[in-house]
Amino acid sequence: MARVDITPPIGGPTAGYASAEPTDGIHDRLDARILVLESSSTTIAVVACDLCVFNSPWLHEQMPKLGIDRLLLINTHTHAGPDLRDEVFPSPEEPWRVTVERRLLEAIREAQKGLFPAQFLAAEGNITLGYNRLVRHGDHAVTQFENPDHIPYGPVDPTVGVIRITDEESDVRAVLVTYACHPVILGPRNRKISADYPGVMRDLVEEELGGDVTCLFLQGGGGDINPLLMARGDDRDSDFTVVERVGRRLAEEVLDVLGRIEDEPGASKSLSSASADLTVENRWEPDEEVTLGVTSVLINDEIGLITMPGEPFHAFQVAIRQMAGLPHAYLLGYCCDGPYAWPSYLPDLQSAARGGYGASDTTRAEVGAGERLVNKGLVQLFTLRGRLKGEPRRHPFENE
Repeated sequence: MARVDITPPIGGPTAGYASAEPTDGIHDRLDARILVLESSSTTIAVVACDLCVFNSPWLHEQMPKLGIDRLLLINTHTHAGPDLRDEVFPSPEEPWRVTVERRLLEAIREAQKGLFPAQFLAAEGNITLGYNRLVRHGDHAVTQFENPDHIPYGPVDPTVGVIRITDEESDVRAVLVTYACHPVILGPRNRKISADYPGVMRDLVEEELGGDVTCLFLQGGGGDINPLLMARGDDRDSDFTVVERVGRRLAEEVLDVLGRIEDEPGASKSLSSASADLTVENRWEPDEEVTLGVTSVLINDEIGLITMPGEPFHAFQVAIRQMAGLPHAYLLGYCCDGPYAWPSYLPDLQSAARGGYGASDTTRAEVGAGERLVNKGLVQLFTLRGRLKGEPRRHPFENE
């Protein structure tokens, strides 16, 4: 494991809001947390960044030199972080994206130097921190960006996925947390750099567990989910009180899950993975193509991870959990596993039919592309478990 500071200088644009103004201060630092997983069959680098929208073909190209089979580059999706698409800040000679790429590469190398035998254990919690911002009206949906009355529009997925990693002395070394909700508490008028609620959650978990524990936040299918509590008042300083409140609620749930499994041992039986690229039509320009990648990771034949790039909707993580046939199955959204362009939103089929932000506009991939990724990921998981074979067969107890 490793972590690296990727906090930009002030004065640059933030990502996620068309009306955002240049930043004028730093409320809390932005990090990238790195986890390198290695077995006899695969080596994977999980890089979770306090960024909104980011992929790096250059970083993916460096991985073979490090002996890494697959880089999973994940965005927490904070909207109070830098816009790495800006090619002139802080200078045209070295935009902040280049600095971030170099720091991430060095941190991955650092993580590789500290490999240790590890045991994994997963469990789930349940908390509702968000609402579905595509509010249904019959066969259509209306986008509800603001929700001042905190109405729990649905559906949402309240599942909190927690993966605990311990060492040979049974000391907790890392905690992976998956949850689906946009980190947009601060809103478009915010001008302070911040990791939003995921940063608060991580800090509190690490503080409570002590030692050298590293907590990673892995955003799920948050494409259609906004936080119920948002800071939209006139006092910018008080906005962070709301961020603290949401992050603390999530941290308390994570710690409760960890407390329930405190005496349960982890396991270190197996780690395998599979990856594939899919080519789909551009939804609006059928003559153009969009490349999407999916990587599946299987740990101990009990924990399954399926990645999706861009901003997938929450229905995909529900489908994965229902169909994977595993005790623990999680979607890692906002995750690019290859050097392709950011695909924007990936709505489920029913949401696309109803329309709304992220379901019609701000999409690029053809309708049904998300379902194809989910199915491919599930095929990968079943194949890794030996449940799908490369040739026709019957079970020996079947009669002719």
